[in-house]
Amino acid sequence: MHKSRWLWIGWAACLWAGAAGNVPLLREGWDYGKAMRKGAARFTGKAGVVIHIGDSITYANPYSQWARGGKGKTSGDEAICRWMRTGADDDTDGWHLCSVDLPEGRSATAVGGIRIDEYLAGGKAGIPPLAEVVKKYNPQIAVLMLGTNDITAGRPLAAYKADMAKAVDILLANGTIPILSTLPPYPGKEETAVAFNAALKEIGRAKRIPMIDYWGEIIKRRPADWNGTLLSRDDVHPTASQGGTAPDSEPTEENLRNSGYLLRGWLSVQKIAEVKSRVIREDL
Repeated sequence: MHKSRWLWIGWAACLWAGAAGNVPLLREGWDYGKAMRKGAARFTGKAGVVIHIGDSITYANPYSQWARGGKGKTSGDEAICRWMRTGADDDTDGWHLCSVDLPEGRSATAVGGIRIDEYLAGGKAGIPPLAEVVKKYNPQIAVLMLGTNDITAGRPLAAYKADMAKAVDILLANGTIPILSTLPPYPGKEETAVAFNAALKEIGRAKRIPMIDYWGEIIKRRPADWNGTLLSRDDVHPTASQGGTAPDSEPTEENLRNSGYLLRGWLSVQKIAEVKSRVIREDL
């Protein structure tokens, strides 16, 4: 292992030392409530529509499994899943929209292999431009995770950051609350993923938006052995069933260390519930 890789693993382990178990979640470091309440006041769509924008890591069916039928939900988990219309299997159910198989080989809101510049422009596998996707489904909240394919393509960091900021602005202009997610580690390109995630956090801080630190949550649980446990061996995709854990398993401390898709799906549900509580402030 290269010295630089040991340095970033050590940094991450120190940063999140003591954060054992499945709570508390890693926090942004800024208060997004006031800024998001101001923007959300412009929202004109149906309450509870939450979409998931991304690439194959979002399109893959295991991502939605815990929300749709997972074990070990609390009463709060059940309530937020009802609120976001989980199981409706229509255009108001974001878990359906991100995982449904369309003839073009994509879902309604996620496309395998897509970069953020391609999503902004539209056209890949027939996906409309991001602004049209947002207009069509008019979500109250949108979980946004894109960038792994930008790393694969060798896109400059500055271009990636500018495009992600544009995507966030499209959501904000619609009155949609963005939840911006960091990228998982990238085997063989760990330092690049760290730099891309730092850029995402700069966007989050500047625009005062909520974030899911998926990278941080992976490193917190598996600082040195995420490759082959929470991520498939030498692959950018999270694991589904691994170590006796499935993507719909109970989110115990051990299970959240084994299935990368269980971890991501559970994190999204928890963060959506937090944003709902802090920003929208209505009964579930």
